[in-house]
Amino acid sequence: MAGERTVVGRSPDADLTLDDEAVSWNHLEIEQRGQVLMAADLDSRNGTALNGEPLDRPRRLRDGDTLIVGGHRLEISTAGSPTPVAATVAAGEPGVALNEEERATAAALVAPYRSEGAFAGRPATRAEIAEELHVSERTAQRRLDALAAKLEVAGDAGRDRPRQIAARVIELGLDRR
Repeated sequence: MAGERTVVGRSPDADLTLDDEAVSWNHLEIEQRGQVLMAADLDSRNGTALNGEPLDRPRRLRDGDTLIVGGHRLEISTAGSPTPVAATVAAGEPGVALNEEERATAAALVAPYRSEGAFAGRPATRAEIAEELHVSERTAQRRLDALAAKLEVAGDAGRDRPRQIAARVIELGLDRR
């Protein structure tokens, strides 16, 4: 990272420019504060996920953390750095991009996890997804199958498959963009 503050965004003036319509002009700031790296979303249109959770306030970054910015996965690495706080942001690995229908399906699937007061989250059932999206259960299943394929969730996962799909959706922050 050059300097004490790195701005990630679509702007040509950003320190790390990402050519992606899902990325805001000035999307994310990574700042070195003493011996600590902090990340803050700059009120981006589609939000930022840190390790699969929304970055809703400035958060400390650690070695191995993953930020999702638009369709890009940024991995934070402090290993092998000359100083403990020097970091490398690797932006080469694209994240998973979903179309509007896929994003709606993903959001409906993980809605029970995200609901206020959820104690032990579970993915939505096919019937709940169908009701939320105003489609048949058969269409909901086809959309879940397509989402599973895109997220590379094994088809032989059986009854645990919806939970595995939901875990990938949350991990990548795909319901929050």
